[in-house]
Amino acid sequence: MISIVRMSTDSDINKMWSAIVAQKDLLQSALKKNGQLLYLTKRVGFNEASLFLHSKDFNSIINMVADHLSSLDEVSAINIMHLFKPRFFPVPKDTYNLKRFVLSLKVHPKSLKDVYKKLLNPNLPEGIRKVYYALTFHSYDEALQYSLLSEDEESVQKFVAESIHKIDGIVKAEIYQAEKTKPFISYKEWQNYTSEGNNVPAWHHYMENHFDWSYGHWRLKTIDKRIATS
Repeated sequence: MISIVRMSTDSDINKMWSAIVAQKDLLQSALKKNGQLLYLTKRVGFNEASLFLHSKDFNSIINMVADHLSSLDEVSAINIMHLFKPRFFPVPKDTYNLKRFVLSLKVHPKSLKDVYKKLLNPNLPEGIRKVYYALTFHSYDEALQYSLLSEDEESVQKFVAESIHKIDGIVKAEIYQAEKTKPFISYKEWQNYTSEGNNVPAWHHYMENHFDWSYGHWRLKTIDKRIATS
């Protein structure tokens, strides 16, 4: 399962960010064979950071949060949400000139199924790329998140106004821009999440197919084979 651990701070957000990044090896060690840190991200205008991870079960996340993240002096509050029916999509290796945005949608409960299907393959305008898409139910007002790449916010705003708002069942759409992102896996590893029909498989199935734990940490099998034969 894919989860987001969102941490807020009453102090300096940059100090909290640095503290989390400095603890990445310890956090990964806490997950052991039961999870993989994916990336850390921060939204513009928010005193918070969100840690994305892929894990086997809830206990794997709770142990990491309770034993390690909660002990950081800079963290004042923690919220955990999960991505249901997530889809990840291929993205360019070089995204230097692109900004990432997250659409947070309020959807009428009776329309959830139809809205989800309609947004799986939207008619995106040129210049906008999909990153991930999932049901989240992260608040009473917001049930779905859509992450997009674009060169500018105006293009995203136009897409939301001309396409998203016209879909029956969508009550409200908020746009948030990502200020910065710190990946914890390689681009090649990230590409594995965009395969298999964009449908993230169960943890054990995914890891057994793509990774090897022989070294005490997860390594791509394709990399190990290349090293072994070089």
